[in-house]
Amino acid sequence: MRFLNNKKRLPALWAGLNAVILLTLLLISSAQAQVADQTKPINVKADNSEFNERAGTQILSGNVEVTQGSMSIAADKIEIEIKDGALFKITGTGRPIRFQQMTLDNQLMRGECQEIIYNTATSNITFKGDAKFERPGQKLTGHSIEYNLNELTFKAAGNQDGRVNIVLQPGKINR
Repeated sequence: MRFLNNKKRLPALWAGLNAVILLTLLLISSAQAQVADQTKPINVKADNSEFNERAGTQILSGNVEVTQGSMSIAADKIEIEIKDGALFKITGTGRPIRFQQMTLDNQLMRGECQEIIYNTATSNITFKGDAKFERPGQKLTGHSIEYNLNELTFKAAGNQDGRVNIVLQPGKINR
């Protein structure tokens, strides 16, 4: 917890945690999640926290929980990488990692995967290993799902059978 007590590093931690929040914000662009969530405090709980100032890494492990408003992420481990005083990459692992958030019309969006990687240089969020997400009227599953924050595009790669699965419920699809 030394990192949390170091006032010089606190902005970098909050930048990192905000990027963790981006892992679930991919759902906002496609399902209009609670906009008010972005203004609420970010709460992080973990069994362990370790900061390596020389390496520029913050590792949170053991029952990691990140919440902001209606949004939540549960992971076994989250590693935040900082380079030149700025957020570089966030990697989360779990069996599985779970995330959820409410839409504006109070419908629950959910997702899970085995690993999440957010790369600030490319603005890509990659969900790997049995990646799934559901929102009202839609469900997407595959081995990996990649979302580009700048382009607002999705790419998915197939599961064991080599296919991506998409289920759409006509009349129930949120934009």
